[in-house]
Amino acid sequence: MAILVTGGGGFTGSRLVSTLAGRKEKVVVFDIGFEQGLIETYPSNVVFVKGNISNYAEILNIMKEHNVESIFHLAAMLTVPSEANPWASLNVNALGIYNVLEAARIFNVKKVIFTSSIGAYGVTQDTVVTNETVQRPTNIYGISKVFGELLGVYYHKKFGIDFRGVRIPSVLGVGVKTPGVAQYNPMVIEAAIKGIPFEIWATEDTIIPMMYIKDIVRSLVELHDAPAEKIITRVYNLGQIIPAPTAKDLVDTVKKYYPEAKITFKPDPSIMKILKTIPQIVKAEEAEAEWGWSVSYSIDDTVKDMINEYAKQAKAGRG
Repeated sequence: MAILVTGGGGFTGSRLVSTLAGRKEKVVVFDIGFEQGLIETYPSNVVFVKGNISNYAEILNIMKEHNVESIFHLAAMLTVPSEANPWASLNVNALGIYNVLEAARIFNVKKVIFTSSIGAYGVTQDTVVTNETVQRPTNIYGISKVFGELLGVYYHKKFGIDFRGVRIPSVLGVGVKTPGVAQYNPMVIEAAIKGIPFEIWATEDTIIPMMYIKDIVRSLVELHDAPAEKIITRVYNLGQIIPAPTAKDLVDTVKKYYPEAKITFKPDPSIMKILKTIPQIVKAEEAEAEWGWSVSYSIDDTVKDMINEYAKQAKAGRG
C-alpha cells in the first residue's frame, strides 16, 4: 500500500513528502518536474514519478502500479501563473482534481486530502471570514479551488470517498519562489537573513492571513489521520498566525534579529487593489472543534525557525 502526493516536488509538497517518508510508509511523489538533486535527498521508501496531473491515464497507471490507499492532492497552478494562462490553469486545477477523484473512485482509494486556499473566498468586504462565508472568487485560481472543494464533497456523498480539504493561507518558509501578491511576507524575512535590501510593495498596515510551512504540513497530516467520525465539515479553514501581524509588525519582528536590515515600503497601487480584497482574519472553529487543530507558530517563532532552517540549508549547500 502507498500514499500518493501529487505536486510533491513543490514547496509544500516536498516538505509533506519528507514528513510522510519519516513514517516509513511507501510514498509515491507525482509532479511535472523535480528540482535537481531533490530525489537523492529522500530514502528508498519514496518513489518519484514524473508526469502531468491533466493526463488521466498517467494517474490511473500510478494507482494500478502502486496500490494507492491515500492521496494528498497538492498539484496546482497558483494565482499569478493561472491568470497568465487560465486555459492551462483549468487543465491543471479543475481537470486535475477530477482525474484524482475519478481514479480514487475506480481503484477504491480510501482517502483524498485536498489543498484549497483562502483565495476561494475571492473579493469580499468582510474583514473576518468563517466556513460559512459565501465564496465568490473572481480569478480562475479561486474559481478552480471552489470547484475542487464542491466536486470532492460530491464524490464523498455520491461514491463514499473520504474527501477532506483545507484552505491554506499565505505560506511562510525559506525558499518560496512562486510569484504572488502576498509573497513579500516570506521574501522580506529571507532577504534580511541574506543581508540584501528589500522593498515591500504593500502599506505598513496591510494584514494578510499567513502561516508557517511547518504548521501547514502538520495540518495535512493531522487531517489525514483524524478519525472518520470527527470529519463533518469536510473542507476547513486553517486560520492563521495569531495575533495577525501587519506588514510593519512583521518588519519589526525581523529587525529584532537583524537590526541593520534594509527594509523599505513602496506600496504598488495595482497590487494594493488586490490585497485589499483579501480578508484579514480567517476563523478555523470547525477544524479546532472537529479534529483538534491549532496553530503553533507565532510570527516570532516563525522568524526564528526560518533563520535556523536557512542556516541548515546553507550548510547542506542548498541556501
